[in-house]
Amino acid sequence: MSLIAVLRVIAFYLLAVLVATILGGLVQAQLNLLALAEPPTDLAGRLAASWQLLPGLLPVVAAMVAVALLITLPIAEALSRIFRPWRWLLFALAGAGGIWAAFKVAALYPALPAGITVPAGNWQWIAMLLAVAIGSWLFGLLTRPKARRGLRVLG
Repeated sequence: MSLIAVLRVIAFYLLAVLVATILGGLVQAQLNLLALAEPPTDLAGRLAASWQLLPGLLPVVAAMVAVALLITLPIAEALSRIFRPWRWLLFALAGAGGIWAAFKVAALYPALPAGITVPAGNWQWIAMLLAVAIGSWLFGLLTRPKARRGLRVLG
């Protein structure tokens, strides 16, 4: 691979981590608001409370997402060479599986990082997994190999 290709992959990885972190941070902020005794009920109150929570949440979510995607995206890339029609699904599942594993590992430790709440209900898990799946799907979309046109003889 050329230097330009490597830099493109790194840039796309950072973009995927950024998108997944922002979406995951928003989901995590809503999970934290839900855990309050009296969560804000109106939209303006939720937005204000979310903006106050995000600066503390985003670094931890970014670290979890970055490590999860660093491990799972190469696996998805290798599998996508075999299962080409399902490339988009493989990358989405890689992100979702990576953040699921990160939460399961983080839950083993008695003290989670500041402000991180492990999703409890099914809808909470779906929201968190979907948030990170979107970022990893974006990486798979941006790094998709160019389609080869023309007649292919012997492979």
